[in-house]
Amino acid sequence: MIVALGDVYAQIPQRDAIERAMLALQAQALEQDGCASFVFAEVLADPGHFLLVQRWRDRGALDAHYRSAAFADYQAAIGGLLVRDSELHLHVVEETVRPVDSSRLDLRQDD
Repeated sequence: MIVALGDVYAQIPQRDAIERAMLALQAQALEQDGCASFVFAEVLADPGHFLLVQRWRDRGALDAHYRSAAFADYQAAIGGLLVRDSELHLHVVEETVRPVDSSRLDLRQDD
C-alpha cells in the first residue's frame, strides 16, 4: 500500500475555485484502478492550507494517477491559485493495524 500525504496552500480569495478543482479530482481519483481512498481536508487552524491523504494499491497505480487527464486538469485549474508549491510525501506501508477498537460508542449512557 502506498500512502501519499500532501499539503496544498491556496490563496484565500481563490478558495472556492480550488475547492471545486479538489472535489473534481477527488471524485475522478476514486474511480481510478488501485485507489483505496482520496480526500482533501482543510487545516482548522490554518485557512487555505489543505491536507491531501491518498491510499493506493501500489506505486504503479499512483503513477498512473499522476499521468491521468484528471490530474492534469487539476494542475491546470489550481496552478495560479496557490500561495506556494504543494508538497507531497509517499509512504510505503507494509502492514496496517487498528490499535484501538473503532466500533461506534453507545452515547445514550452518557448523561
